[in-house]
Amino acid sequence: MRVICKRDRFRYIRLSVRFINEKFGINHNTNFCVDTGAPYSLISYIQAIEWKIPFNQLKSTPSPHRVGGTESQGFFLDNNKILLRDFTGKLYPIEVPRIVVLGPPFKEKALPVPALLGDDILQNFTLIVKRDLHGGEIILTDEMVDISSP
Repeated sequence: MRVICKRDRFRYIRLSVRFINEKFGINHNTNFCVDTGAPYSLISYIQAIEWKIPFNQLKSTPSPHRVGGTESQGFFLDNNKILLRDFTGKLYPIEVPRIVVLGPPFKEKALPVPALLGDDILQNFTLIVKRDLHGGEIILTDEMVDISSP
């Protein structure tokens, strides 16, 4: 599978997916920012409100989360799936057993945090920057990539 990502005007790598959680009736198209430095993926507080995620039915994370200039309590959303569309249009389901949902920020010194795709999901893929001109094209693939040739 090869999924094409694009850089936005802030040069963040954006990945369009369909996010599904059957228990809470979540079935939405959304964008994740690919964050190769994040140990785990997360859903933003703004998305949680839009999707009507019931915080009172989720288990709290052991400690608060600090992302950029924002700090907030986190919650675990279990049994999720994301659908990725490859460059041919075929959909690929990816199981996401657990994702962190940010609660309301109690400390915010920066722009709101977007949804982030972290290493818990990215570890199964290779990220290829094909070109970096006028926004660039980035490929996310689960195929073997030979990096030994020049």
